Formats: sequence, C-alpha cells, structure tokens
Amino acid sequence: MCIGEKKYFAYLMTDKKFSIRDIADYYDQTEIHYRRGWNLSKSLALHYGYWDKNTKHLLDALRRMNERMAELANIKKGDYVLDAGCGVGGSAIYLAQHIGCSVKGITLSKKQAESATANAVRFKVSALTSFEEKDYNHTDYASETFDVIWALESSGTATDKTRFINEAYRMTKKGGRIVIGDVYRGKNEMSKSENLMLLKVLNGWAMSDVTTPEKFKEMLKQGGFSHVQLHCITPNIHKSAVRIFWGAISMFFIANAYKLYNPKVRYFAHNHYKALFWQYIALKKGLWNYYLITAVKS
Repeated sequence: MCIGEKKYFAYLMTDKKFSIRDIADYYDQTEIHYRRGWNLSKSLALHYGYWDKNTKHLLDALRRMNERMAELANIKKGDYVLDAGCGVGGSAIYLAQHIGCSVKGITLSKKQAESATANAVRFKVSALTSFEEKDYNHTDYASETFDVIWALESSGTATDKTRFINEAYRMTKKGGRIVIGDVYRGKNEMSKSENLMLLKVLNGWAMSDVTTPEKFKEMLKQGGFSHVQLHCITPNIHKSAVRIFWGAISMFFIANAYKLYNPKVRYFAHNHYKALFWQYIALKKGLWNYYLITAVKS
C-alpha cells in the first residue's frame, strides 16, 4: 500500500452507516462538483454514462445511459415510472421527452426535488413529471402503482438493500419491471486492504456498502421478482471513470485551497474528490464493476 493510500484510509471512517439525512447532505454538498465537472445544468445527470459506438462526447454518454436502461426495461408511452432517487430530474425528463411516459421522481434532498421541478418546467415536460422529497424505502404510494421502478445510481445508497427491494416490489404492478444501474462488488472475497479501499470509495459517495451482482440477483428473487437479468457494462463506463479520475486531481488543489479559508467546510464537500480519485484505482484492481439489472414482478 502506497503512502497516498495510507493517508486516505486513515483520514476517512470505516464501516460507516449513512442515514437518509447524510445521503441528502452528500448530494447537496457535492452538487457544485457535478455542476462543474459533469455540466449538470445541461446534462441533468449524476451518473457515469454509457459509452459505445453511438457516443462521441460526455453528454452523449449520459443520455445514452438513460436510453439503454429504457430499452432494457421496455418502457413505453403509457407506462407510469417511479424514478427512485431522481437527482435533479435528468432521467425523468429524458423519459418524458423521448418516450412520452409519465414519471414520478423522488429524492431525499429537498433541494434536488425543487431543482428537478424547475428543470421539468424548463424542458417543457412538467405535465408528464412530478417530483417530491421522499425516501424510496418508505413511501406512501399505494401498492401496484407503477409499471416500472427506475433506480440509476441510487439503490447503492440504501443501507438495507432488502428494504429497498421489498418496497419496490410492493409498488410495482403485476407484470411490471424494475431497472437498476449501479456499482457492485467485483469480487466475492477481498483482502483486508482491498475491502478497505472499496469501502472508502463507497463511503465518499455516502454509500455504506454494496454487494456482488450475483448476490443482489438472489435478493431480488427472494423479494419476489423473476426473470432477473444481469448486464455488465463496466467497459462502457470506463471513459467516465478516467475522466472522473483526472477531474479529482484538479479538485484536490481547489478543495484544499478552499479549506485554508474555510476550515469548517463540510465533510462531503471537502472529501468528495478523494472518492473520485480512488474509484479509478479500485476499478483497475477489479474491486467494483458496473451493472444494469432488470427484473419482472410476475
């Protein structure tokens, strides 16, 4: 383990269990990073993106991820979709614009819900979308309300993945689908240092931990879903991982200069760049992979 790794691991906490307030604070504190590095005002995206022969630029990749997930979930115009962890509304707005389906977006961040609502007005899809502050583990929506549950880089923050799956199953109509895009463990067994590296990356994103895609598949089956399909798209997010890595290096200087004048800067606002840096190192070591997962409520 190099000196840089030691300092990084020593600074951050281990086995952190994040509350819903912690997760909301993460997104509120780090929004400026996405705004600068991910062209948030235009992309409305807080995810890796999907690179293939149809993409040339980052904005293409960010839109392509929405398109790919919609294809896998077979989302149609008449569907009612729950965007569980909607961010600033990017996926919901894409679905409304390009498919014409209705979308309910929920997020733990009041700020994000307000931004998503404003963005829907700006992109002229407010008639098909609505957004509110709500925990996807505990909603008050009636059972069998939605045709599709959509979770793009949001299910990973659930401390209890079973609770997320059970609530998603309850809300999904019979014959409805769930589609997930997220980070999963790359190995069943890891050394202590490998596990620590992965946890520190995840903790920097307000994620307590993740499981392997195979284990998550079993959890979906145990929760009542069938026809579970795993789609490894790690090669398709690689360019974004590299871009994030180099962006984190520039953020290092900005974050530390800012802290000199603002010593009480909040945790995620200051430490986010560390997770962004080490995510690529962990990816190269095979500690995590990126999957799209679909399943059906029979």
